[in-house]
Amino acid sequence: MATRRPLTQFVESYRFWDVTTLWARERLEHEHVVASALARGVICDGLRLQSVDERWIEGNERGVEFRGFPYVGYRADPRAPMCVLRASALDHLLGIVNRADVPSRERLAEEFILRKDFRAWLIGLDLRLPTFWFGTVTLREP
Repeated sequence: MATRRPLTQFVESYRFWDVTTLWARERLEHEHVVASALARGVICDGLRLQSVDERWIEGNERGVEFRGFPYVGYRADPRAPMCVLRASALDHLLGIVNRADVPSRERLAEEFILRKDFRAWLIGLDLRLPTFWFGTVTLREP
């Protein structure tokens, strides 16, 4: 007897390039095509991409403190929550969208997408939710 159980509902986030690879495989498209679409989603459509998990940010009297890379806040829509990105990652995303730069796995290695943000972006564009993250698989029970 087969039972349908969602296995990916517990995955809260994927790195940018993991989403690219999994979605490209599902769509039967080249990773650069999917990465470019995701970059356009971040820069133009408001898909939230993060370099820092908001839960890891330390607050103090002077405000939020970031350690390590230079970070910038970005939002495609002024009403949307801000993305916190490494400056180099934002620069690369802008290059992909504005100059048709080739997406680089290395330059986007640390950024991640939350499941809820990806879902909201897809629904906002009236796109089908991909099965790699939102679908179910059939398991055989012993």
